[in-house]
Amino acid sequence: MHLGLRLCTERGLIISSMELDSLFIVNCFNDQWDPPWTIEYILRDCKNLIPPNASISHVYREGNGLADRLAAHGHTCQGIAIFDRDSLPPSCIAAYQADILGQPQYRPP
Repeated sequence: MHLGLRLCTERGLIISSMELDSLFIVNCFNDQWDPPWTIEYILRDCKNLIPPNASISHVYREGNGLADRLAAHGHTCQGIAIFDRDSLPPSCIAAYQADILGQPQYRPP
C-alpha cells in the first residue's frame, strides 16, 4: 500500500478510495485500532499521501481478483514493476476481464 500510494503521488494521481484485503490494516488506518509501533510510521506516511476524505474499506481478496493476481505475480519479480492494462502479465488477464465485467472470482485453494 505504501509503495503504491507513493507511486500515485509521484504521478499526480489523487486517491479517492482504497480497498484492502487486510481488515487489520483498514481498522488501524481508520483509527479504530492502534497499529503496532513497527508499522505506525508507515501508516502515518500513507495517511499523508491521500486526501482526508478518501475512503478506506475492507474487501476480501476474491473481491478484487486482479489485485490478488498482481500481488501473486509480484512475488516472482525482482525490483519494482509497473503495469497498465496493455502490459498485464498473462496470469492476470482473465482476472482483469472478470473485474471489468463485474464477475465474481474465486481463489483456488
